Amino acid sequence: MFRIRLAVVIIVSFSFVLFLGGALYWGANQVSRHFHRSQRAYEAFDHYERLSQEAYRHFKQRMDSLITANPTAKAGVESSRQRLYQAMQELRNTAIKTSDAENQDEDRPDNSAELERVAHFTVFLEASEYRFNEVERLRQQGKYELAVQALSKFSEEQIDGKFQPLIDSAIEAEKNNAGIAQQEMKELLSQSRWIAILASLSAALFSLTSGLLLLNGVRKPIEVLMKGTDEIASGNLDYRIELEARNEFSYLASHFNQMAQELEVQQNKLRQGRAQLEKKVAERTFELHHLNEELKRMDIARREFLADISHELRTPITVIRGEAEVTLRGKEREPEEYRDTLHRIVELAMQLGKYVNDLLFLARAETANLQFESDKVNLCELVISAVEDFEVMAQEKSISVSLDLEAPDKPIWVRADKQRLRQILFILGDNACRYSKSGGCINVTLRSEANKAILSLTDSGIGIPSQDLERIFDRHFRSQNARSTNDDGTGLGLPMAKSILTALDGSISVTSVENSGSTFTVTLPLNSVEPVDEKTSQRKSLFHSV
Repeated sequence: MFRIRLAVVIIVSFSFVLFLGGALYWGANQVSRHFHRSQRAYEAFDHYERLSQEAYRHFKQRMDSLITANPTAKAGVESSRQRLYQAMQELRNTAIKTSDAENQDEDRPDNSAELERVAHFTVFLEASEYRFNEVERLRQQGKYELAVQALSKFSEEQIDGKFQPLIDSAIEAEKNNAGIAQQEMKELLSQSRWIAILASLSAALFSLTSGLLLLNGVRKPIEVLMKGTDEIASGNLDYRIELEARNEFSYLASHFNQMAQELEVQQNKLRQGRAQLEKKVAERTFELHHLNEELKRMDIARREFLADISHELRTPITVIRGEAEVTLRGKEREPEEYRDTLHRIVELAMQLGKYVNDLLFLARAETANLQFESDKVNLCELVISAVEDFEVMAQEKSISVSLDLEAPDKPIWVRADKQRLRQILFILGDNACRYSKSGGCINVTLRSEANKAILSLTDSGIGIPSQDLERIFDRHFRSQNARSTNDDGTGLGLPMAKSILTALDGSISVTSVENSGSTFTVTLPLNSVEPVDEKTSQRKSLFHSV
């Protein structure tokens, strides 16, 4: 995998860096070690040079003091001895430090040679002091010739024969040590340089080779990924990135493909949601247009209704005013004439009051402010009473009224507003009497069925055209045959009856055949049954035979 190859390259490169750093560190330590060896060699060389100078100066001072016996020379001898022993002590200290340092050097197995040379110098100096003391004793004994001979012999044999070669060999050894250290340091610097060059070249070659291999392995997947991202970014969500290798790039490509697939799914959902939203907006727009048309129609109907009501109200008011003005104008009239005028005014006022009540009822129905008194009502008793009123209204046209009860002795209880139910029955009876032909008949039927009370009123009137059946309960609507037969209606009775029944959880329907009559059916939910009184049973029996 790509990350494994990248990790190998990083590890190998880091190893090259560590190797180069270690090599440079080792070379620096070796250079420092050889440099210190060279420094110690030169320092020892200087000490040997000083020891040689101080030794010869001391030997010369001692010889002069023995030959001349000058007190001043003796003072110089003591001063030179102190400097000689000081130089010797410094050389000894340097030799000890050199020995300690070289004991840790595996390349220098002979670490005690320096201390041996210092020991030889120490022994020689002590021996020379003894010889000088012997010469001094001979001179004090007056054996001047023997003292001179002994001093000459010591100078030739010991100083020139032993001390000088020892000094020269020590100086030469230190020169050799310094030269060897410098040569080794030069060789080490050369080796470190070549090691650094080879390591750098190897690292550069490896970095270049691995970089080219990695670049060759990365370039193609990156180009494929870039092309895929460009396609997806441009909106081509069907595009899929194809990589044969199984590495991090193929893993990334699979994630890009999954992202494109999810984006495509989300985009399809958005399209569907937008289509549904557009559909709903179109439906709502159509509904609003339909409602707007309905409002326009209702507004036109309202204006027509107000115009009709204005006309209907103006006519009775005008007649009432005219009757009153005619009666009050002129000479005194008979009481019978005043009575007739007042009767006409009362009739017109009652008609006017009916119009006003109808308008008030419709206004309350439109604002849902109709007031109802809920109570248990014996529908049988109410229907019997209403049928009695129907007979009074039907006498003018000689219309017969009949009542058919399911069980004359059994009441039918409903929960409703008794006055409103009476109003519904009056509306249906008034319409039946008004539009029935003279000598016709009106049949009222009441029965209970499936927890419902069903009241039917059938007349033998003019009927309702089939095309007007769906609009018969619309406010202000009157069919053409109704307008031609009776022009004093307002088209408000049946809408009021339907509004009342809707408020009472009931319903009303109609079936009709033109010129043959109509049947209106009222349905109300039943309530609990209670005992019926004797008076109601008698009235039911009375009208059951009608």
